[in-house]
Amino acid sequence: VQSKRKKADHPIELQMRVALLCIAALCSAAYSPVKRCRASVGLAPGTVAMRRLAAAKSSRTRNNVVAKAEREVSNRARLRQEVANPFAVVRLWGSGALSVQAIVASLVATTKLTASLAHAPGADSVAQSAQTLGIDLACFAVLGAIFLREKEQEGKRLQKFEREEALSRLVVELPNGRRTPLQDIQGFARIVIVSSEGETMRDALAEAEEWKPELTERSVVVVPVDSNSGKQGAESPVDWMSWRETTTTNAKPFYVKPVRIEEWTTWLTEQKEDAKVDPEASVWISLRKDGRVRSSGKGTPPWGKIAKTLPVDKGAWGGFLDGMDGRV
Repeated sequence: VQSKRKKADHPIELQMRVALLCIAALCSAAYSPVKRCRASVGLAPGTVAMRRLAAAKSSRTRNNVVAKAEREVSNRARLRQEVANPFAVVRLWGSGALSVQAIVASLVATTKLTASLAHAPGADSVAQSAQTLGIDLACFAVLGAIFLREKEQEGKRLQKFEREEALSRLVVELPNGRRTPLQDIQGFARIVIVSSEGETMRDALAEAEEWKPELTERSVVVVPVDSNSGKQGAESPVDWMSWRETTTTNAKPFYVKPVRIEEWTTWLTEQKEDAKVDPEASVWISLRKDGRVRSSGKGTPPWGKIAKTLPVDKGAWGGFLDGMDGRV
């Protein structure tokens, strides 16, 4: 009878042991050495050190996002460069490979010329060896010059496309309050960026209003970038409140508002430095529908010339030949 009772009590005993082991595991997790170690060094939740650690992690995350965006810009710029110049890579690496062959041939010709000067048995004449060396050196000079020129042009083209890709990622605000990257409206709008300040900006926009019907037919959208924005006591030359109220929801806007103005001014400052233009100068930049820079200049945009040069946008097929839609 006792043996039967022991066999009957055995499952209950086993369940109690399992329950005790679970309670012990939970207690050890609650008071684990890792948490005690964190608490001992001040990394408990809510402490200053823990907040600093979280801030460092968020900063690393932002840096990773920025680096990823820069890589995407660089990759898109390289793809655009290959499309715009499909044989540039062939010219670059072809001239480089032929330059190496010319160097090797020049070394061989130098050895033969040395043998000719030493009157070695079976050597060619000095004149013939010198002529061969001269031809090899001339080929190396020409091919090397082509390689260096292609390398320099490749860097300039890539830099140009990277600038245009960075511009397309700048944000604008539409009259309905929606914020969108510039690249989202480039497919159906010809962007004209006006960077100026104060009275100069007002004059440029007033002149644009005179040509507004013609420019609107050609899908021109103006982005006024105030150079004085952010400075103390500076007033915006554009009344954005009335702009938002007067623009109808169905019509294509004539103006769009630049968002995060410091990014716009930084981009424009870099372009001025690259073009060796005074950082305080008023400039304008006209873009094609594909985002490429059509033209640029200092002062006020030639609105009349832009209106006369660009073709009328006729809807879905208006930008089909956008690469041939004017020089201004």
